[in-house]
Amino acid sequence: MTAPSKLLLLLYKCPFCLGGLTGDGTDGTDGTDGTEPCHHCSGIGLTDDPCGDAERAPRPPAVMRTPCADCAYRPGSPELDANGAQLPDDEPFFCHQGAPISARGAYTPVATFRGLPLGLMVCAGWWALTTGEQLPTTPYREIPVTEDQTERRWGTTPHALRDHPRTPD
Repeated sequence: MTAPSKLLLLLYKCPFCLGGLTGDGTDGTDGTDGTEPCHHCSGIGLTDDPCGDAERAPRPPAVMRTPCADCAYRPGSPELDANGAQLPDDEPFFCHQGAPISARGAYTPVATFRGLPLGLMVCAGWWALTTGEQLPTTPYREIPVTEDQTERRWGTTPHALRDHPRTPD
């Protein structure tokens, strides 16, 4: 049986190599020719253990740049008011922006893989909390879903109850 995946964040560029390769890329005086994989980062160039001062790795492109107005990690959000009962501790939290919303206000991704929503971006508030960045300070702002928005998304009659032209078999 396979163990569940653990969250791994490699937040720093490895301070002992250049993109995963040893040496300084000059004349080989350090005993390597610059093509050996780094032992500290296993040749990937990123690490979660910089052993002191290190340069931060760039933010992944799938992380929202800024928290949305109704971010779950803003002060006063329903999720935080519930003492974090709905927020994961050891797995990514995804931003609801772009996810279909039901008439009852629930966000549901169209596609998932191993429980992760495909196409949704990682929440900027979750990223800030997890990586030690500053959390959003502007209070949560409810963005209501109106009846008109619901009708535009879903229509006024369920698909199965609409008149549909019959196609020949």
